[in-house]
Amino acid sequence: MNGPDLDHHLAELRRLLALPRGRQPGALAGLRQRLPSPEVEPWNHSFGPGTLYEAWGRSTLMEGLYAANARTARGRLAERRGWVALEVGGGDGTLWARALPPDARGTLVLVDPLPEVHRRVAAALPPGVRLVSRVARIEEVAGELGEADLAVCSLSLHHVAGEDAARRAAAGLDGPGKAEVLAALHAALAPRDGLLVLNEADIYCDLELEPHDPVLVDRLLDSYVRRCARALADDIEGRNRVAADRDLRERWWAVIHRWCLDQVDAAERPAAERDVYELDVPRWLALLERAGFRVISRGFTDAYGLFCQYLCRP
Repeated sequence: MNGPDLDHHLAELRRLLALPRGRQPGALAGLRQRLPSPEVEPWNHSFGPGTLYEAWGRSTLMEGLYAANARTARGRLAERRGWVALEVGGGDGTLWARALPPDARGTLVLVDPLPEVHRRVAAALPPGVRLVSRVARIEEVAGELGEADLAVCSLSLHHVAGEDAARRAAAGLDGPGKAEVLAALHAALAPRDGLLVLNEADIYCDLELEPHDPVLVDRLLDSYVRRCARALADDIEGRNRVAADRDLRERWWAVIHRWCLDQVDAAERPAAERDVYELDVPRWLALLERAGFRVISRGFTDAYGLFCQYLCRP
């Protein structure tokens, strides 16, 4: 993509964001029709240098999240000898590369369904940290987590549909929901007086919202376009003072296009087939309390009010 094209697309996005909320869905549909559709790698499946995921990790949104999580993890694990940390959804291992000093010693239990994630996280760990890989979704191994001093669930539990197993069953799904996963994390942390670090977007779009519901469309647009795409556009235009070359700016635009703008299509899918089931802050607080957690701190890790970090004790 050449510079003028990127500038033109950004200008169209800015015009969309300036419209009244009720006119934004129609404007978004028109914008997407006008955008070219280049072939890019599937989201969350490629993690190395030059990928969309790597570009996403360098955004202002993720820099703030990584920094907050790394401070918390570093401080928590420094207090414990022979520590055990648990991570649900590992990404490319950036958290641990930032949080752990070269002489760190402990065990990291990683739960993620993608083997590539386990390889990336292993490469990011200091030599004294042992990796225990559970190549599975958290719902599949929630009852087999063992004990931990720290658990990190960063932008991962919104992939678990339904607030609990009963709500999942009503939608034709089996297995545990968010409440049961949180209860399993509580059971893992309680014996060691551990700490849960949870990061999630402040938006509600769980199973109760049916396909094509205008409320669902508006909430997806609010999270992915009004906040996430806006933040990335600010990065591209240098408003956040992030150092970025042309390649990185183009990859940020690809994330806006293929993830933020296209994600609103989730509103058209059957509820059981969506890949995002977010909860807003009040619902996360209620669910954490239901699972037995005490929230000792919470706050947004970005200036856009998108990602909230919850620090919780059992």
